[in-house]
Amino acid sequence: MTGRAFRDSSLDSWDAHRDQWQEILNSFEIPPRGRQRDCRIPVPVTARLVWESDGLELLDTTAYAWFGRLVLVEVLDHRLTIHGAWIHASDVRRR
Repeated sequence: MTGRAFRDSSLDSWDAHRDQWQEILNSFEIPPRGRQRDCRIPVPVTARLVWESDGLELLDTTAYAWFGRLVLVEVLDHRLTIHGAWIHASDVRRR
């Protein structure tokens, strides 16, 4: 093939993976922004996620903020429409 490399145009839109989206069943609503506390330094953690269809996953990721006993962890996954989830501290372990 010459010229431009093949590009999958189905991945151009924000909802390209909408048929694979799932909820994280052990996630919580986003706390009020003014009450969230950012981590001074991102913390490497293992998060226990329970996906709506795929079930349990242990994800090595990063914690960025907390609110009471909730922790914001980064989840970069095509099954989720956002890039993080607030989960209970009992589902998070430092690495």
